[in-house]
Amino acid sequence: MSQGITNPAEPFFKDGQWGWDGTLWRKLPMVWGYSDRYFEDLGGTQENGGTYSAYGTEVPPGEVWVIQSMRLTNITGARGYINFYAYAGAASHVLYYRKTPAVGEYDFWEGAVALKAGDKVRVIQASCLDDDVLYGSVWGYKMKVAE
Repeated sequence: MSQGITNPAEPFFKDGQWGWDGTLWRKLPMVWGYSDRYFEDLGGTQENGGTYSAYGTEVPPGEVWVIQSMRLTNITGARGYINFYAYAGAASHVLYYRKTPAVGEYDFWEGAVALKAGDKVRVIQASCLDDDVLYGSVWGYKMKVAE
Protein backbone atom coordinates (compact mmCIF):
# COMPACT_ATOMS: atom_id res chain seq x y z
CA MET A 1 0.00 0.00 0.00
CA SER A 2 1.32 3.43 -0.95
CA GLN A 3 1.87 6.12 1.68
CA GLY A 4 1.87 9.89 1.32
CA ILE A 5 1.34 11.79 -1.88
CA THR A 6 2.12 9.61 -4.88
CA ASN A 7 0.90 11.53 -7.92
CA PRO A 8 3.40 14.20 -9.05
CA ALA A 9 0.63 15.84 -11.12
CA GLU A 10 -1.12 16.98 -7.93
CA PRO A 11 -0.85 20.70 -7.05
CA PHE A 12 1.22 19.83 -3.96
CA PHE A 13 4.22 19.33 -6.24
CA LYS A 14 4.25 22.84 -7.70
CA ASP A 15 7.34 25.04 -7.30
CA GLY A 16 9.60 22.14 -6.37
CA GLN A 17 8.30 21.93 -2.82
CA TRP A 18 8.15 18.13 -2.76
CA GLY A 19 10.82 15.55 -3.48
CA TRP A 20 11.33 11.78 -3.59
CA ASP A 21 13.43 10.48 -0.68
CA GLY A 22 13.76 6.91 -2.02
CA THR A 23 10.69 5.69 -0.17
CA LEU A 24 7.98 8.27 -0.73
CA TRP A 25 7.37 11.85 -1.76
CA ARG A 26 8.02 14.26 1.11
CA LYS A 27 7.82 18.01 1.57
CA LEU A 28 11.31 19.44 1.13
CA PRO A 29 12.89 21.43 3.96
CA MET A 30 12.73 25.22 3.75
CA VAL A 31 15.17 26.58 1.21
CA TRP A 32 17.03 29.79 2.05
CA GLY A 33 18.82 31.57 -0.70
CA TYR A 34 20.24 34.95 -1.56
CA SER A 35 17.86 36.87 -3.81
CA ASP A 36 19.22 40.43 -3.79
CA ARG A 37 21.26 42.97 -1.86
CA TYR A 38 19.49 45.40 0.41
CA PHE A 39 20.57 49.04 0.61
CA GLU A 40 18.53 51.97 1.76
CA ASP A 41 19.35 55.64 2.26
CA LEU A 42 18.03 56.77 5.65
CA GLY A 43 19.55 60.26 5.73
CA GLY A 44 17.84 63.57 5.24
CA THR A 45 17.42 67.13 6.49
CA GLN A 46 15.88 67.76 9.88
CA GLU A 47 13.13 70.28 9.22
CA ASN A 48 11.65 71.09 12.61
CA GLY A 49 14.46 70.61 15.11
CA GLY A 50 14.21 67.97 17.81
CA THR A 51 14.73 64.27 17.13
CA TYR A 52 15.62 63.05 13.65
CA SER A 53 14.04 59.65 13.01
CA ALA A 54 13.93 57.56 9.83
CA TYR A 55 12.46 54.09 9.30
CA GLY A 56 13.64 51.61 6.70
CA THR A 57 11.26 49.77 4.41
CA GLU A 58 9.14 47.05 5.98
CA VAL A 59 10.17 43.52 4.96
CA PRO A 60 7.52 42.15 2.55
CA PRO A 61 5.83 38.75 2.94
CA GLY A 62 7.82 35.85 1.53
CA GLU A 63 11.22 37.39 2.33
CA VAL A 64 13.77 37.52 5.14
CA TRP A 65 16.32 40.36 5.17
CA VAL A 66 19.64 40.10 6.96
CA ILE A 67 20.88 43.53 8.06
CA GLN A 68 24.68 43.67 8.23
CA SER A 69 25.42 47.34 8.85
CA MET A 70 23.84 50.70 9.63
CA ARG A 71 25.40 54.17 9.75
CA LEU A 72 24.41 57.73 10.56
CA THR A 73 26.25 61.03 10.75
CA ASN A 74 25.25 64.64 11.23
CA ILE A 75 27.53 66.83 9.10
CA THR A 76 26.07 70.03 10.53
CA GLY A 77 26.80 69.75 14.24
CA ALA A 78 27.48 67.60 17.29
CA ARG A 79 24.07 66.65 18.64
CA GLY A 80 22.46 64.27 21.13
CA TYR A 81 22.53 60.50 21.23
CA ILE A 82 22.32 58.21 18.20
CA ASN A 83 20.32 54.95 18.26
CA PHE A 84 19.96 52.15 15.70
CA TYR A 85 16.94 49.88 16.18
CA ALA A 86 15.52 46.69 14.71
CA TYR A 87 11.71 46.49 14.97
CA ALA A 88 9.82 43.20 15.10
CA GLY A 89 6.23 44.36 14.91
CA ALA A 90 5.70 46.74 17.85
CA ALA A 91 8.71 45.43 19.79
CA SER A 92 12.10 47.07 19.25
CA HIS A 93 15.68 46.06 19.95
CA VAL A 94 18.50 48.61 20.27
CA LEU A 95 21.43 47.56 18.09
CA TYR A 96 23.60 50.59 18.91
CA TYR A 97 23.61 53.59 21.25
CA ARG A 98 26.08 56.45 21.56
CA LYS A 99 26.03 59.84 23.24
CA THR A 100 26.89 62.96 21.25
CA PRO A 101 29.23 62.05 18.40
CA ALA A 102 31.55 64.69 16.92
CA VAL A 103 30.49 66.78 13.92
CA GLY A 104 30.66 64.67 10.76
CA GLU A 105 31.74 61.52 12.60
CA TYR A 106 30.03 58.37 11.32
CA ASP A 107 28.38 56.13 13.84
CA PHE A 108 28.49 52.64 12.48
CA TRP A 109 26.90 49.37 13.60
CA GLU A 110 28.11 46.09 12.13
CA GLY A 111 26.66 42.65 12.80
CA ALA A 112 23.88 40.41 11.55
CA VAL A 113 20.21 40.56 12.44
CA ALA A 114 17.47 38.73 10.52
CA LEU A 115 14.20 40.55 9.86
CA LYS A 116 11.05 38.68 8.87
CA ALA A 117 7.95 39.99 7.09
CA GLY A 118 6.67 43.15 8.78
CA ASP A 119 9.98 43.98 10.51
CA LYS A 120 12.04 47.11 9.79
CA VAL A 121 14.98 49.20 11.02
CA ARG A 122 15.15 52.75 12.37
CA VAL A 123 17.86 55.38 12.93
CA ILE A 124 17.50 58.20 15.45
CA GLN A 125 19.54 61.25 16.42
CA ALA A 126 18.26 63.40 19.27
CA SER A 127 18.63 67.16 19.79
CA CYS A 128 18.89 68.13 16.13
CA LEU A 129 18.44 71.70 14.99
CA ASP A 130 16.52 73.04 11.99
CA ASP A 131 18.28 72.23 8.71
CA ASP A 132 20.73 69.70 10.19
CA VAL A 133 21.90 67.44 7.36
CA LEU A 134 22.23 63.75 8.18
CA TYR A 135 23.65 60.92 6.11
CA GLY A 136 22.43 57.47 7.00
CA SER A 137 22.09 54.07 5.40
CA VAL A 138 21.37 50.42 6.05
CA TRP A 139 22.98 47.52 4.17
CA GLY A 140 22.44 43.76 3.98
CA TYR A 141 20.89 41.12 1.76
CA LYS A 142 17.50 39.60 0.99
CA MET A 143 16.41 35.96 0.93
CA LYS A 144 13.24 34.55 -0.59
CA VAL A 145 11.29 32.11 1.56
CA ALA A 146 10.08 29.01 -0.26
CA GLU A 147 6.44 28.53 0.71
